[in-house]
Amino acid sequence: VIANVVNVVNNLDPFSAYHQKMCDDLNSLMDVRALPTNLRLRVRKHLHESFKVQRQKHQQETTRILSVGLQGEIAIASGADKVCSCVWYLRDLEPDVLVELVNFFIPDMYSPAEFIIQKHAVSVIRRGSCWRLGRVLTRDSVIGEDMLLCSEFLRETVFPKTLNFVEV
Repeated sequence: VIANVVNVVNNLDPFSAYHQKMCDDLNSLMDVRALPTNLRLRVRKHLHESFKVQRQKHQQETTRILSVGLQGEIAIASGADKVCSCVWYLRDLEPDVLVELVNFFIPDMYSPAEFIIQKHAVSVIRRGSCWRLGRVLTRDSVIGEDMLLCSEFLRETVFPKTLNFVEV
């Protein structure tokens, strides 16, 4: 009876079961490699903090079976258009262009004291804060908006460093 209840609960949220297995696999990996305790704690904390981002990535993969248009509509209904409005050259796009564009958004998570190194991507902070050139960047701040520039000499070369967990 208890096994049936556990099975029903796991089937209610398949991603949570997948995430738990990922946690178990990482714990096993850390044991086999005899990683230091402080690194193990940081890995576990990152995995815990990135649950929402990992779920979003999983859901993006799930929606790949749909048409590109439906994928875009789902993304826009989920708030991707608000992310676009943070980037000056993505504001006020035509709806069909926006639908195509949002399918390329990839959520990510960074741990405290990491550098966000993305030379060929633009990111918008959704949660957390980081530091770059004496400025604190918080929610809706844009990182890498100069990615469109052809010349490496014109691009920003100082990468932001996270102050806490940062979701982009």
